[in-house]
Amino acid sequence: MSVETVSIKIQTGVYGQFRNLNNKVWFALGEYVDNAVQSFENNKESLKKTQNGKYQFEVRINIDRENDQIKIYDNAAGIDSKNFQRAFEPANIPIDNRGLHEFGMGMKTASIWLANFWSVRTAALNETEERYVEFDLDKVLKEKREVLKVENTRKEKSKHFTEITLSKLSQNAPSIMQMDKIRRHLSSIYRKFIRNGDLQLYINDILLTYEEPEILNAPFYTDPKGRPVLWKKEINFSSGKYTVIGFIGILNTMSTSEVNGLSLFRRGRVIEGSHDEKYRPKAICGQIGSPRYKRVFGELELEGFAVSFNKGSFQEQEDLTALMEALQAEISAKDFDLYSQAEKYIKPKTQDDNVKVAKSIVSNMKKATKVENLKAKVETSLKEIDNKSLATKNEQLSKKAKAIDSHEDFIEIKDEQIKLKFEFISEPSITDLYTLEMGENDELFDKTATFKLNLAHQFFTRFEKFKSDEDYQPIISIIRALVLAELAASSQGAKHAGYVRNNFNNFIRNL
Repeated sequence: MSVETVSIKIQTGVYGQFRNLNNKVWFALGEYVDNAVQSFENNKESLKKTQNGKYQFEVRINIDRENDQIKIYDNAAGIDSKNFQRAFEPANIPIDNRGLHEFGMGMKTASIWLANFWSVRTAALNETEERYVEFDLDKVLKEKREVLKVENTRKEKSKHFTEITLSKLSQNAPSIMQMDKIRRHLSSIYRKFIRNGDLQLYINDILLTYEEPEILNAPFYTDPKGRPVLWKKEINFSSGKYTVIGFIGILNTMSTSEVNGLSLFRRGRVIEGSHDEKYRPKAICGQIGSPRYKRVFGELELEGFAVSFNKGSFQEQEDLTALMEALQAEISAKDFDLYSQAEKYIKPKTQDDNVKVAKSIVSNMKKATKVENLKAKVETSLKEIDNKSLATKNEQLSKKAKAIDSHEDFIEIKDEQIKLKFEFISEPSITDLYTLEMGENDELFDKTATFKLNLAHQFFTRFEKFKSDEDYQPIISIIRALVLAELAASSQGAKHAGYVRNNFNNFIRNL
């Protein structure tokens, strides 16, 4: 028996699966904002003529968990008769899908994801009917409904709005604990519309604003006294079918949370990189925890990329990575080397900064003195300093310790050529933080010396801040300075210069 045709009409059971889609509450709520923004954009001139030219576009989202309800209201142009049928049919894509409501799925999927029951009341600008329709998920699934009844009432042509009410909320609906995060994400996603004054977006009657990060205005790191530069690079770059326009800049103050990193836009709204979920490609932002990672930020409008159904990510991730790698050359050009500035610039501390730090340190020292017996710790250190067997044991273990990695420096002290080798070791059994061994002289150098830094020392485990290579840099500089001071003291005729090192190692272990 031959089959001539097959049905491609969506089955009502599919609605039930919308609840299980991988989504986030700010993306779901964003679907309603997208529809409202697109309605405003499509009818901007007509809307601006209403209310005697005093029209202000706004979207209000009210989340009432106590009454198990969410209301979304906008005063855009409403859903007109041409689009009303399409608005309720899954995947009925708009004829012009170049805007924010491109998939014809947003309102339906978001509403079912958030609630079991939802209704839409809308009045389209320049039409004479107000329309109301209800969607009850339980009834649609039970009765396999394919048609919903629409209530029509007369209205003035000048009346225009859309109000969506969600009730019988699902487990996906926002909790009270999420409210602040929702506000921050939505203000970040729609910052361009908020920034230019087109959109006033309210969450529970709180008007959302977007706080602009402060851009670094300082000389290039190699010329601290030079002319200040505003570190913001305008981007206008194309590669194949892809185009990126926007800027990349350097933050005035380092950040490791929601400020640093990139926000990627498409059609004016953020797709990736809202609030604390910034996009941080290694090619632009560098290694996690590095100064560049903490300083680089930017806004990039992308064209040519497709997006996921919830507009939370771009589809062509490999191409996106390649595009970011290509952009690296744009921000590391010699005439405006933003890349190096972000990595190497050190912000000078002010007198106020130093006063604040000093007072905080003294306060903490006073608190520590109350719980620590400093006298006992000093006495313990002095006993260990006189413990010759402990010193001999550390010396023997240090010589046998296998280096994790090493680095060599070639220096000159008092006309003496010295080869200085720096090794990292990790030996918990060695109680010295660092050791210094003098090697045999050779034809090229008057002295050779190796100093070893023990990363397994209890000093590093005592403080949680030692995590990345950047965290170790200050202590490495101090140890190197102590080693050079010891070598210089010996060249200056000092006897037993190593006593300072031995004393330091014992005090740092116990204090």
